[in-house]
Amino acid sequence: MSTITISDSVDAILRELSYQDTRQAIKDSLTTEILARISAFKSEVVHFNEKYSMSFEEVEKEYRSKEENFDLYDELMAWEFAIKGMTYWQKKLKELHRDL
Repeated sequence: MSTITISDSVDAILRELSYQDTRQAIKDSLTTEILARISAFKSEVVHFNEKYSMSFEEVEKEYRSKEENFDLYDELMAWEFAIKGMTYWQKKLKELHRDL
């Protein structure tokens, strides 16, 4: 575990913002950043779900059964990245709340 030193002025600001301690401030900041990332990835997943009116798995299965389509392949890669990114950051959020 690392130790950080904060100045008196930063400590005063944290108290003015009603933080109990620096750990709580860091946890809140990380939570906000992670939630923003989850939201961005989720928006992309929803976009693809609505565009194709199918799940990723259904579109991927259809893609594999037909002649190669490079545009669809690119979208599938972006969609898969969004799904994995959303899942990754959801796990990190659970870890953050478990560990701090």
